Amino acid sequence: MENTKDNQPGAEDQSLDETEPSSAVQESYSTTESPTHTIDEKALRIMQKMGYKVGLGLGRVEQGPASFQAPVAVPPNARKIGLGHSVPSTNLTNETWDFSQEQIIVEEKVDWLNNTNSTDITPSDLENWLKEGPSSTEVIKNSPFCDKTVIENVFNAKNIFDELDAEDLNKARTRANPFETIRAMFFMNRAALKMVNIDAACDFMFTTMEENENFSNKEGPIYFADICAGPGGFTEYILWRKKWWYKGFGMTLKDEHDFKVADSCCASIAMFQPLYGADERGDICNPDNLTDFADRVANESKGGLHFMMSDGGFSVKGQESLQEVISKTIYVCQCILALKTLRPHGHFVTKTFDIFTPFSVGLLYLMYLCFESVGIIKPNSSRPANSERYFVCRNFKADVRTTVIKEYMWKIVFRLWELKTLDKDILEIVDAEVLKQDAAFFQYIFDSNTRIGNQQIVALKKLAAFCRNPNLIEARQDDLRSQSLEYWKLPNQNRKRIFYRVQDLLTDLGLKISQVVFQLRYVHSWEAARAKLGNINNWLCAYIYSSDRSQTVNFVAGVGYSNTFHLQNNQNWVKIQSLHLVKGTLLLADFVKEKIFVNNQQVTRHSLHVIDAVSLGSMNLLGHSFEERSKLIRIFCKAVNKESQSIYSVRVRPKPMQKLSNFLSDDSLIRNPSTGNCSVNLPIIGFKSNLEMHDVNALLLINTETGASDHWVRSGMNEFHKVNMFMPCQYLDQFKKHIAQEWSMI
Repeated sequence: MENTKDNQPGAEDQSLDETEPSSAVQESYSTTESPTHTIDEKALRIMQKMGYKVGLGLGRVEQGPASFQAPVAVPPNARKIGLGHSVPSTNLTNETWDFSQEQIIVEEKVDWLNNTNSTDITPSDLENWLKEGPSSTEVIKNSPFCDKTVIENVFNAKNIFDELDAEDLNKARTRANPFETIRAMFFMNRAALKMVNIDAACDFMFTTMEENENFSNKEGPIYFADICAGPGGFTEYILWRKKWWYKGFGMTLKDEHDFKVADSCCASIAMFQPLYGADERGDICNPDNLTDFADRVANESKGGLHFMMSDGGFSVKGQESLQEVISKTIYVCQCILALKTLRPHGHFVTKTFDIFTPFSVGLLYLMYLCFESVGIIKPNSSRPANSERYFVCRNFKADVRTTVIKEYMWKIVFRLWELKTLDKDILEIVDAEVLKQDAAFFQYIFDSNTRIGNQQIVALKKLAAFCRNPNLIEARQDDLRSQSLEYWKLPNQNRKRIFYRVQDLLTDLGLKISQVVFQLRYVHSWEAARAKLGNINNWLCAYIYSSDRSQTVNFVAGVGYSNTFHLQNNQNWVKIQSLHLVKGTLLLADFVKEKIFVNNQQVTRHSLHVIDAVSLGSMNLLGHSFEERSKLIRIFCKAVNKESQSIYSVRVRPKPMQKLSNFLSDDSLIRNPSTGNCSVNLPIIGFKSNLEMHDVNALLLINTETGASDHWVRSGMNEFHKVNMFMPCQYLDQFKKHIAQEWSMI
């Protein structure tokens, strides 16, 4: 049994006082008398070197008792705060908490503000709005965009972060936050749950973009961007929910804050392409990086992004009250990037914090004018004690006014970049009177700030109470977790890494290894081809790189975690470096060396030309017609191709095909008169490419007649020659001549 005496305050000090010091100690150290107590001279000298003054306290600012007639009490929760340290607001108590102070709504909805402002804005108007001057915090305290009492109480309540030990704070938050037990679920981090929450509050508008009437007639994928969001929780959620139907681009700071989507256990990195701008650092505040990102996205998306998400912010430890001012540059850079990359009717969501300064409110006002509706939400998955919230913009308006605003904001970005080393700042970008004249917008911002501010004050007080009383618990956590997962349409699962092999893929598809083993069957004469052709209208043709000497047409399998294999020599599955395909993918493809010309400089890139597919991720294509499979393959290739990455990454594109009847008039085949070698130009997909082409060694003929084109799937690849033929390049002229004669008789 424990000695209860040792657990009493000062017990240890009392026992030490009763022990006589050894003679050796007495000889080594002399003492000096102070007015109140005896101080060891050596200890005193050491303390004086550290700034101690006799008669003053030992605290950082000389606070605390000046004499020690009684031992210093050791509170049970002292840990690292130091003996004698006392902060009244964090002392242990037996207080209770009134849980009715919190208004918790599980099924949150964004309160939309519709844009009814039709005011024309000219560049000269905007130039007159911009005001510069020295940075000041007074503008926050005197903000007209929130109840002043709320602002004062928010800042006062934030002082708890200065007073509390980090360990105490984390433990109290775990017990106090109603939604804390949701944690990260099966995602990498909690950021993913914020996007889950926001998407649900917006009626899942971000993950049903393909159903949007403005985009439903367009051939996918849906393009999005994830900005300042390492390690990539937002992207992880989108790709988990939508798979290869969506493709993402990202920019964030390299190294410590980089994307780590490859670590995800539930989403594939195949559809995500990180970009780092002209400086290769990923600094979004650099205007050159913004331009580079926008140009590359425009090249690949062919029309712009369907939506953009941004979650940027700076570390403000010790400066929590200045978070809004410190973050202004990243705010405006994220917003201008949305305006530069979104297609008409696109959506945008970005993180913000307090919205008290004229700069912040002016920025949101300009964005409000560029969209049909906007809203501010503090999602349940965002911890209630911080000032974080999200600004959501719906249906981008690509009109003249938006263009004027975009050019103005672009000038602001450059000006902030110039001012970053100067003792000067941009204070306003929209005249205060203009903001007040739009009564609907002004009132929306005021009400939002007041509501979220009051919620934050309550949450901070609750956090302090839970720190002072470790016995307090939030009993609603389990119920709120279950209700939230149901509303967000999330399965109740934890993070789990599952390894997958090619054999597992074949088993899931109901295939045997013999069904993906084949030899290309070449025909070398018109007679041999004609015997198999039948109706010419049922056939497609494509130029291929594979030859009878070097077989480059093979099956390719994606099994997840950057593991992609091809069947080599019909024997071994060999890993393909620098190629990412979605787990569960099985393709028939031609592995091609493409010649890319950029500014008259030639580079070679390996490329996977997809001919057909058995499965694309979790989508089994058995039973789909060749036409249906081809359409899905085109979407898939756009989603997984990473055009702006290293030249060593393997391209993925659908094999260009045409009707055999059109082959008669096709003049795309280029024959070198001196060598007899053939090549063909390709559709240009590279960033700033002038010309793209590859050598041609044969012509592939594919029978698309209903029931024929998937015969190889049902019967095995050993039947491939019954519905497909390969004709070496040197016989193509003769073949075209006979086809023309055959066609003329139809």
